[in-house]
Amino acid sequence: MQLLAILLAYSLERSVTLSRNLHWRRIVLRWQQWQTKQTQMGGDSQEKISQWRQHLLGEVVWAVLPALIISFVVALLDSFLLSFVVGVLALLATMQCGGARQAYKAYLAAAHEGDTGACAEQLRQLRLAAGRHEAAPVHELLLWIHLRFYFATLLYYVLFGVFGALVYATLRDMKHPRNKAWTQLQLVLHWLPTRLMSFGFLMVGNFGKALPVWLSSVGNTPQNNFVALAKVADAAEDLAPKHEDDVTSTALTTVALLKRNLLFFIVLLAILTIAGWL
Repeated sequence: MQLLAILLAYSLERSVTLSRNLHWRRIVLRWQQWQTKQTQMGGDSQEKISQWRQHLLGEVVWAVLPALIISFVVALLDSFLLSFVVGVLALLATMQCGGARQAYKAYLAAAHEGDTGACAEQLRQLRLAAGRHEAAPVHELLLWIHLRFYFATLLYYVLFGVFGALVYATLRDMKHPRNKAWTQLQLVLHWLPTRLMSFGFLMVGNFGKALPVWLSSVGNTPQNNFVALAKVADAAEDLAPKHEDDVTSTALTTVALLKRNLLFFIVLLAILTIAGWL
């Protein structure tokens, strides 16, 4: 069922334009905004909730409440058809990154026309889609966008079902404080998806060259997931520009690597499904 849900959701995400009001990010932010308004209206109970939400744990628990409710209802009804439909809709709502796709296409068009100003603007749009505050090369941004909107979402769906996909997307998209605790939470949240996705690069790229880099990223010392993913990709595939004026080959090569990587894991998931392990 999970394999069919993933294939259907991935196909629909590419072919169907979903209303922004149905994007999971929009739903989570509206939920947080509603609770903020309720808190401002006063009341002893609302004041206690407000105090509780000042802590990271309280903020996270309150943000994932819609995901918990949806998952509880699906589990309570225990319907195969309902679980499948909700799974497809959940994946479709959480994998929405149309802005990043448009920015990527606009970046390639601007690069072919030699418009450096437009390239810089589209690169900024990609950086925003990747949730990065620091400047980064286009191929690193594409890798991180794919991880956040596709691979990690699908991985948590396979591991924990609808609950996993919705909770991950909530922690990815929610309005959050910028502090050390939140940074550590994101490090833990993306550790496994980063290592598994980069392992796929070994399988579809230069295995011998990338293996030592991948093993170092799995060491006991926590590493920056963004940097670890980019290092393994650089080792698995030649992402260097063909010449000084070439600003598109790196992006195109990265997208080709990501497509091969996703296909590898889809095939692996199909094998596990046929074998009865999923």
